[in-house]
Amino acid sequence: MIGVPLSIFLFLGIRHLTDDNRDVEVPPIATELAQTAPPPAWQGLQPGQIADKFLAASTPQERLRWVRRPAEVADLMERFYRDGPGVSEKVADHHEMPPAATDDHAFERFTVTMTDGSRRLLCVPFDESGARVDFKSYARHCSKPWSAILDGTAAKADEMRVFLQQGSYYNFAFADESEWLCLIATSPDLENPIHLYARKNNPDLLLFLQNLPQEPQRYTIALENTGQSHLNRQWQLTRVLSIGWVAP
Repeated sequence: MIGVPLSIFLFLGIRHLTDDNRDVEVPPIATELAQTAPPPAWQGLQPGQIADKFLAASTPQERLRWVRRPAEVADLMERFYRDGPGVSEKVADHHEMPPAATDDHAFERFTVTMTDGSRRLLCVPFDESGARVDFKSYARHCSKPWSAILDGTAAKADEMRVFLQQGSYYNFAFADESEWLCLIATSPDLENPIHLYARKNNPDLLLFLQNLPQEPQRYTIALENTGQSHLNRQWQLTRVLSIGWVAP
C-alpha cells in the first residue's frame, strides 16, 4: 500500500489525460511513487502486459483472468459485454500514459481508443502480489444508471464516476452560496453537464472542499436528490469515495 497522506495527494492534485486528449502532467510525488514499482518481490506479468492480455481477451472467462477482484466484477463485466457498450465497442489501439498513485495504490494508465474514436481509461493497479486491470474504472461503472438519476427514478447513488470542476450556478434548492459550493459534473456517458452541490459544513467533505479542482478531474462520488432537484439537473454531492476512478 502506498503511504501518501490523502491531504498531500489532494494538494498536489494528480492531473490526467481527459477524454478530449488534453496532455497533462503527473506531480513529482506521484511519478516517483509509481516509478519505484514493481518492487523486488514482483510476481507475474508487468502492467503493460496485463493491459495487452485484457484487451486481447475474447471471452468472459479469459477477461476475468486479468482483472482485480474477479468475483466482485464478474456480473458487471458480463452485462457490459452482453448488453452494454462492450457489445459494439472495438479496440483500435491503446497507448501508455504517465503512471499515477494515491494514498492507497499505484497504477499504470492507458488510453484505449475505439474504432469509432471514443476512448476509455484503462488502469492497472499493482503491488508486490502483481498487477490486474481495474474493470470498474474501465467501464466507468456507476451504481445507478444515469437514466435513472436524470429522471428521478433513483433518489440517490452510492458510486458514480464523473469529472468534477468548480461551478458558479446557484439557484432553486441550492441558491444559498453561504451553505453550498457548486460543482460541474460531466461524463462521456452524459449528454450534457449536471450541477452538484456540496454542503459547506459537511465534515466528511472538508478536505475535498479545500482542494476543489479548477479543471475537470476524475472523482468517484455519491450523490442524492434534494426534493425534486433532479428536475433542474441539480443533485447534492454527499461523499467523495476516491480521487480518480480506481477505488482502493
